[in-house]
Amino acid sequence: MKKYRKKRRLSQMKLAEMINTSASYIGEIEINRKVPSLEMVEKIANALNVEPFRLFIDDDDRSIGGTPTADNYLKSLTKGERDDLAKRILFKISNDVRQILLIEDN
Repeated sequence: MKKYRKKRRLSQMKLAEMINTSASYIGEIEINRKVPSLEMVEKIANALNVEPFRLFIDDDDRSIGGTPTADNYLKSLTKGERDDLAKRILFKISNDVRQILLIEDN
């Protein structure tokens, strides 16, 4: 998330204003102290003009050819397939977060 925020030349404060939250919350997400809700992931992705799943992959993980592995895969998908993948990833993440919260509650 921080990479995309900086790429857009947005401060934590400006991004927070764009999505109606606090700069400290943005900071805590960036250092993995907070896990954003599915709704917040979508707001952040929209504000940063990226697909939501991009916030959870490391494009610096390079394949042998020097091209980001994720980009190679994504280039092979149609827009509909990419949208479906984004929805499935967000669904999986939200289920994982729910499971973590259930464990912490017990």
